[in-house]
Amino acid sequence: MIGIITGDLINSRKLSASLWMQELKKELDQWGAEGKDWEIYRGDSFQLRIKNPGQLLYVGILLKAAIRSIEPLDIRMGMGIGEENYTTDRLLENNGSAYVHSGEVFEDLHKMNQGIMLKSDFNEFNQEINLMLRLALTIMDNWSVNSAKMVCLAFKNPSKNQTQLGALENISQNSVSARLSRANFEVIKSLVDYFPNRLAKFIS
Repeated sequence: MIGIITGDLINSRKLSASLWMQELKKELDQWGAEGKDWEIYRGDSFQLRIKNPGQLLYVGILLKAAIRSIEPLDIRMGMGIGEENYTTDRLLENNGSAYVHSGEVFEDLHKMNQGIMLKSDFNEFNQEINLMLRLALTIMDNWSVNSAKMVCLAFKNPSKNQTQLGALENISQNSVSARLSRANFEVIKSLVDYFPNRLAKFIS
């Protein structure tokens, strides 16, 4: 099984692509090669393959934090978990239930008025995670630029303490603590940590 994220940027036309394209590519590049593992298409839409589906929510929230770090951008994502039974040298030509689930749930985002949703073969898992996401998005949709940047930094540097994180941004430990607190980082991290363990009970 694999994870697929189908997404697009919100408000991208309000900024020159030069102000966000490289950041988006940098984030996607962490998870594989352009073309084979991720592709950007139609200007501000993208698809990303995650080989370990247990990492899917972590990657999605990291992407949201990175993109919300660029005002006034945000992101919509449909996350799918399933099989991959047809592969080519281009990700957008691949197929399987993971791709179908991701595309279907992405199309449902507007109807459900929710910015991130997940679909897999496991209805109980889908309902549970999508409810948690709906609640978590009441936090994440209100991240400031500074809070989003700090969430991104904290997720990418889990071994660093707040003083060390502050040194990366040239701010004090107190400022780091305040930004993470305003972002409700511990709540979001709890959801990210819960996701792979819960998924394992369905796919084992």
